Amino acid sequence: MSFNPIQFLEFSKELCNREVLNDLETITRVIIGRAYYSVFLHSKEYLKEKENFQFENNRLDHMFVENGLMLRVNRTLGSYIRELNENRHAADYNLENPAVVETRSGATRVLHFDENAQTNCITLAETIISQLPRT
Repeated sequence: MSFNPIQFLEFSKELCNREVLNDLETITRVIIGRAYYSVFLHSKEYLKEKENFQFENNRLDHMFVENGLMLRVNRTLGSYIRELNENRHAADYNLENPAVVETRSGATRVLHFDENAQTNCITLAETIISQLPRT
């Protein structure tokens, strides 16, 4: 692996700490996406190297990573990456603020694109990464 996906999370943390744009919603949407992809890519590499998972390198890999964490590593980590992915999907595709997030369980929750969402996503990402050895 030549690119370290944890750099996406570090970039997200830097965005939280400065006023790059005077647009909280835009920054929050970027932070959510980068936090998710840092964890997704890191977890995918972990599962390939430590759990011998095979991936298709397509959209199904997101579900495979979530299920791999739930079944092979820690159920809670799997639920965290699911929440991050749901938030990422809302940040990428839902133009409303707040956004209604439809969960895979069929429930809905409200996501405000604000500092709380930034902190929550970064905390979830750091929790997952801290519990997976670096690959």
